[in-house]
This record gives sequence, structure tokens and C-alpha cells, in this order.
Amino acid sequence: MAKMPQACQDLINNCYAAAFATCHHGIPNVVPVSMKQVIDDETVMVSDQYMRKTLANLQTNPQVALTVWDEEGGYQVKGSVTYENEGPRYEEVAAQVRQILSSMGYDFTSKGVCYIHVDEVFSVTPGPQAGEPCSIDE
Repeated sequence: MAKMPQACQDLINNCYAAAFATCHHGIPNVVPVSMKQVIDDETVMVSDQYMRKTLANLQTNPQVALTVWDEEGGYQVKGSVTYENEGPRYEEVAAQVRQILSSMGYDFTSKGVCYIHVDEVFSVTPGPQAGEPCSIDE
């Protein structure tokens, strides 16, 4: 596993949405996700409110990419996912998601949680560093 730089963690936690990519038999699927949070420097949580193709893809190929950016630059995090839809860790996230979404007037719940175990981090900031690895390897 690799560690995310602090700037990457901050961007994941603070940007409105991210692009979450999966792949099944060579066919990519990318969806916007907004309910995401860094758990630690090697793990990112993405809540599943209505993933259909994404979840099907994860069942056959747990490899994913999550890309976040703002006006100054961004990061692509690659790794493998474990999916949980029961147990205390899931229940805690589901309660947080329910509270946040209901405060915004939405009636969605978390059906499950994707935990991305970080393998690599790359810069997507325009310029000579674009595409360069920037994870903190152990």
C-alpha cells in the first residue's frame, strides 16, 4: 500500500465531487461521487447511494481510480476496494450519510461503503508533473 500526501487527503475531503472509475471486461465506468472521506493516509471511503454498474464491476474487478481536482490541480488515487453493507463500521457511515443528505433535503441512504486501499497516487495537475507518481511509499 501507498500513502496519500496530505494535500491529496485534504482535496478528497473538501472537493464537492470526485470521479470514481471501475472497469469490467475492458469497459470503463465512471461516476460522480460526493459522499467520500479519507479514513487514514492509506484508505478512502466512498458511500454507495445508488451504484449499479459500479457495484457490478467491483464484484468482478476490485481495482478502481478516484480522481479529485480543483482550480489549482488534483490527484488520481488508484487501489483496490473492499465493500461493506453490514456491521458497525458500515452502520456508522450510513448514519452520517443519512444525516448529511437529509439536512440537504434528500431522501437517500447508503446501501454500502467502498473502502479504497491506496496502491498509487498520481498528480493530475497541469504542467510537467502531470501523471507523475506522488504517493508516499512505505
